[in-house]
Amino acid sequence: MAAAASRIGGRARRSLRAGQDRRRRTREGGARRRRGGRRRARAPAARGAPSRRAAREHRRCRASDPRIRTVTGAVGPDPDPDQVPAAWSSVVDAVCDPERFVSASFSGARRGTRTAAEKVTVRPVELRTGRHLQVSTFDGRSTDVSNVAVDRAPTVVLELLSSGYATAYVKTLDGDLQLQHSRKGVPRIVRHRASTDEIDTSHDRAKPRLVEPDAPFLRAVGITDQRGVVKPSASAKYRQVERFVEILDHTLASVSDGAGHTAPVRAVDLGCGSGVLTLATHHHLSRIAPGSTMIGVDTKADLVAGLSATVTTLGWRDIEFRTGTIDGFEPDEPPDLVLALHACDTATDDALARAIRWRTRVVLAAPCCQHHLQAQLDRHHVPDGFEPMFRHGIVRERLGDLLTDTVRAEILRAHGYRTDVIEFVSTEHTAKNLMIRAVLVDEPDPDTLSAAAAAAERLAAVWGVRPALIERLDAGGRAGGS
Repeated sequence: MAAAASRIGGRARRSLRAGQDRRRRTREGGARRRRGGRRRARAPAARGAPSRRAAREHRRCRASDPRIRTVTGAVGPDPDPDQVPAAWSSVVDAVCDPERFVSASFSGARRGTRTAAEKVTVRPVELRTGRHLQVSTFDGRSTDVSNVAVDRAPTVVLELLSSGYATAYVKTLDGDLQLQHSRKGVPRIVRHRASTDEIDTSHDRAKPRLVEPDAPFLRAVGITDQRGVVKPSASAKYRQVERFVEILDHTLASVSDGAGHTAPVRAVDLGCGSGVLTLATHHHLSRIAPGSTMIGVDTKADLVAGLSATVTTLGWRDIEFRTGTIDGFEPDEPPDLVLALHACDTATDDALARAIRWRTRVVLAAPCCQHHLQAQLDRHHVPDGFEPMFRHGIVRERLGDLLTDTVRAEILRAHGYRTDVIEFVSTEHTAKNLMIRAVLVDEPDPDTLSAAAAAAERLAAVWGVRPALIERLDAGGRAGGS
């Protein structure tokens, strides 16, 4: 660390120390005033030093801005400038360059950490009061935006890095910097050619839509009319499409190289049904990862025939629909992305089991009905204290749903996936609103795998059930671990 400290950029060290000196002087001055001492005239500020007004604004933002605290966790002491790794300093220096900085994004979590937000982006904006940094935080459901003074840039960046983010990608006019952390947490910088030649500092930018209403496939499936306007009767479906593509986009971005460069994706949708989200996925992949392929699989021949006709009408290539079962489907190559969206009952387990065996990189599953495990819940085998939950049918049913999805998430973790269960669509539209999102970890921690497998088995034993996913994996010879 000493060697790294000796190479730290001057801007980061000077900015941090200046902020610490200002706060120390403020605390000392406040103590003197509380003791009744007379305020002494201050010496003129050194040239280039931040003004007292800037210092007050710095403290006010730091203490009261809830969005920043949401991003970085609890506000604590400033990082010691002598202990900041040189790689982190490079990121700070790049963000603090007002003439060259374009944008920065922070995503992923270092081993053993859990970040407060899924992704944070920072970019310069011009307000009436001057240049600021706009900080946007995405928590998996929504995005919060705040504007902070540019003199807070070192603090904001170092708080983000200190809070556990694994990757930072900074775009400047001179070139792009990618900060990565090894499995042991050692940071390093990878440099790329500049990906942009202009700085956008506009404040009220129109929010880009990942699926524009005039997309031809929306008209083909009846969501929009001939003018590209969403039909009132299909507005909920359009919001579902938008929400799903937003989740897909953020998830794929988390496994890309950070610059928005996504390699072609081999995707399959197991139990595609009406295929609206299958088409939406292909539409998005064709834009962000040209050359991607999509296969939709369903047992209903009439749906498959209709979808095949639709893609022919649209003139789409690299997408096809096949009639068959999930177990019977064999891809030419293992897929990179597996979807299982509203597959009924144990069809979700069939899809998850196939994805685990294929070692699929990204899995998105939105379970539907959960009858298999609900039927196993026995009022005569209830953990102590949970008896009241079996007095009401709807509560017992919801319990079965939550127990099923919790076990599924733990089993995925036991096989090397980073998993989370998130809200897919609002409960205003459907009670079946959960999505299991899983991303394969390159070097999973063996202790984490063992703990997750034990947790899944323990849940099953406590409730006296045998989840379908455990049965599928046992039958396939992969009972747990990776």
